[in-house]
Amino acid sequence: MASINHPDGCVGARTKVQEDDPGESVIPHHILHDPELRRRRIVLKSVLKPDVVFRTASENAPNYVVKAFDLNTEELQIYERLLGDLKRPANHTPPSEILRSTQPFLIMPVLSELTTYVLTDTSLRFGLRVFYELIQGVEYLHDLHIAHLDIYPGNAMVALPYDTTFHKSLVPDRIYIIDFDTARQFSLGPGVQPAIILPETQPHPPNGLTHFDPYSWDVYCLGRMFEYFLEVCYASEGLQPPWIARRYVQWLVGNERGCTKTCRCRPRAKTARRVLTLIRWVLPVIEALQSLADKFSNRT
Repeated sequence: MASINHPDGCVGARTKVQEDDPGESVIPHHILHDPELRRRRIVLKSVLKPDVVFRTASENAPNYVVKAFDLNTEELQIYERLLGDLKRPANHTPPSEILRSTQPFLIMPVLSELTTYVLTDTSLRFGLRVFYELIQGVEYLHDLHIAHLDIYPGNAMVALPYDTTFHKSLVPDRIYIIDFDTARQFSLGPGVQPAIILPETQPHPPNGLTHFDPYSWDVYCLGRMFEYFLEVCYASEGLQPPWIARRYVQWLVGNERGCTKTCRCRPRAKTARRVLTLIRWVLPVIEALQSLADKFSNRT
């Protein structure tokens, strides 16, 4: 981020906020006092990611996350495309605004953590509904030839009813995908795009690989994310996830062979979403048959 000369003679001055915060949150002066943010009465109070992501902290007013775009990435261009198509049901981008001031910012409603939300209902039906929305959102990105490349629980959020109190554009209980700073746009789509060098991501590539089909990498990360949610939900009760969920995760994760061209180790997002639709449809039948089997086994 370039240094900015300020009227008070400071260069790249940084202003400390919440002095009593042991985390010592620091917001750059030029962002804290950005004229457009101040005109909109957006007062930043804490840092979520140093120099990049900040949030407000109002008690009885809408709260926002403000992200300073890195113009060396494709994130701004990607958000411009996604925010222009929010009416699409498959688009799981949070309703946000791009603010162009001393630098471009993303202004997004504050959302809730998805992991905490998943734990509110550990039933498989609920988990599959949540995961369906995630896959639907990734499939939509892939249809636009966009690969997220950093899918993990921290980059998926949910709008709780409380969140929608001040932000009427949010849909209650809807899953949203955020953070496109490592995302890429490609001329080729799934099934034809060759491997790329992976950027630095939260998920760790299998077998120490550095090259991956970008769309296949998203599906791999979805598989690991669903695996994590299953472990969180069922391990707390000392149970093993249902076999159909475990098999589905294995299918998404795949058997990685280090493909340098188009990857065939796992399904595309579109296929994964269609199969999950089928699983959700037959799940009540499977549960009913399992219940009958349990009753008969208890009698014998």
